[in-house]
Amino acid sequence: MDTMAGHDSTFPVIDFSAYSLQRTSPDSETFKDLVDSVSNSLSSSGFLYLSNHGICKEEINKVFSQARKFFELPKDVKIKYAMDEEISRNYGYTETGRQKLNPRRPTDLKEGFAYTPKLLVKKIPEDELPDFEGTLLALFQKCTELGNRMLEVLARGLNLEDPYHFVKACRKVGGPENETVIKCLHYPPILESTNPKDGQIRCGEHSDFSLITLLFQDDKGGLEVQAKDGDFIPVPPIEGTIVVNIGDTMQRWTVDKLVSNVHRVVMPTTDEAKRSSRFSIAFFYNADRDYVVTCIGDSDKYEPITMDEFLKQKLEAVYLK
Repeated sequence: MDTMAGHDSTFPVIDFSAYSLQRTSPDSETFKDLVDSVSNSLSSSGFLYLSNHGICKEEINKVFSQARKFFELPKDVKIKYAMDEEISRNYGYTETGRQKLNPRRPTDLKEGFAYTPKLLVKKIPEDELPDFEGTLLALFQKCTELGNRMLEVLARGLNLEDPYHFVKACRKVGGPENETVIKCLHYPPILESTNPKDGQIRCGEHSDFSLITLLFQDDKGGLEVQAKDGDFIPVPPIEGTIVVNIGDTMQRWTVDKLVSNVHRVVMPTTDEAKRSSRFSIAFFYNADRDYVVTCIGDSDKYEPITMDEFLKQKLEAVYLK
């Protein structure tokens, strides 16, 4: 595990090379150290950086490029691919001002496009961006594979009898019975014409709803995580890393052994930063819709609930009618 020397962050950079996607099996000599490092970090702060993960920079950059091209499309074109609430609140285009992740603040200053490779739903700008779906699908598949390895590591860190306990809840990823998505996010420049409301920020304080989130940041910064004392700590971009964090489903499932921590994206402070867009790509890994999430270790602290019902409750709270 790296010690973050030279980086302005308290979150560890964990070297995942012992179970990188470039390996077919874990490195027997260093895998136990990896499991312990991941477990220690995600049970305390719920956040870490992952280096040497095995997803190449070129694939990630291609998705950022496609995301930028999509968000540069005229609004009336983007709206054609808007989220359809009758199908799901979890994929398609979401315009700025549609989400309010912190109900005590004004709406978030961001827009997004959530992609899933479901055959039943075609919310894809094929005509405008013919490479869009293929590019996102490639990263979706890599994130799924990496996500499964992370879930196995988490199960081993919790000393579960079956190290694939969490992985087996995600058999239907990419199909109609699973709500896992990869989401492109755009935080537009903050201009005079933006006229932000009092208390408005790019993304309000919230915790994720998923099992785990894999986050790819650009170089603009702005992500902050709440510390135990209530203060917020920056999570600056670090070249070549993925930010990994625990979601509410996993905290509930593990009876609070793993922490789903509150985070936000704050407004830029310098004139140059205000003139710049910020982009990020988030992979929200969810259990299958019909999977019943039941507390590990025979605990009854939280009632069993299907992933579908849990996600519906969470999404209904953040999307404005």
